[in-house]
Amino acid sequence: MDKQYLKELVGNGDLEQAFQSLLSYGKGQKAKEWHNALWIQYNRLKELEQNSLKGTLSVEEADRIKNRILSALLSLIDDLPVQEEEAAASGMPPPLPAGKARWAKWVLIGAAVLAGLIAGYSKLKPAVTRPAAEPTASEASIPEEASSSSQALRFPQGSEVTFIFSTGIEISYRILSGEMESLGGDARQVSFTIRCSGRKGNGVNFWDDTFRLELDEAGALLEPSSGLNEVVENNSYKDGTVSFVVKGPVSSMKLAIVNPWDQGDIRKLAVDFKQ
Repeated sequence: MDKQYLKELVGNGDLEQAFQSLLSYGKGQKAKEWHNALWIQYNRLKELEQNSLKGTLSVEEADRIKNRILSALLSLIDDLPVQEEEAAASGMPPPLPAGKARWAKWVLIGAAVLAGLIAGYSKLKPAVTRPAAEPTASEASIPEEASSSSQALRFPQGSEVTFIFSTGIEISYRILSGEMESLGGDARQVSFTIRCSGRKGNGVNFWDDTFRLELDEAGALLEPSSGLNEVVENNSYKDGTVSFVVKGPVSSMKLAIVNPWDQGDIRKLAVDFKQ
């Protein structure tokens, strides 16, 4: 892969072609964090294009976001991993796996672009279902509205949301299960095991930023604390856990799912947590 050619594409404003070349090149890579960092920037570019078409960004703000994407993309090109077949053709041994410090730069760039997701980018984690933690003796206090330390959640109005992009790309999110667990005092952890599946396209980010928890009044959205950050390949799926820490009394709850191409398109699924 010619780094200079890729940089010329970026310099000429051909970001889509540069990203597609890198995404195609990176499919066989074992450097998963590099590939994930690339996807983060590509999805950020798509979001910028959608918001620009809708006119929700000022020219100055759009330019600032685009410059950050350009900076991140150039850094990823500089650190482009060498595939084994390329190393063999050049007579050089394959490079050693990059250390954590090497990926830290990409993680920090992603955090600067997507403010509020620093915890998610500081350590890219596999999507797994975490076992519920057993409460300690000091956490034995149970909220008044819960009759046990843990209870299953129900979804009376449906448990699946599908977004369809204008190009035919589809992304579906299906809630497999939900649980509310006492953390002691008036604090509870609300967790959802979610299956993300993608059809067509080049894949999709499966991360905390897609989900919010609406409590009581419309628009009161709580950010998750789970740090989920995965990439779901085309025509496949992954299961992951999204968790929220809820404090104080709550009378109603909805899981809000944000359209990855249109931040203003938010679908909400009612959550029944009362026994």
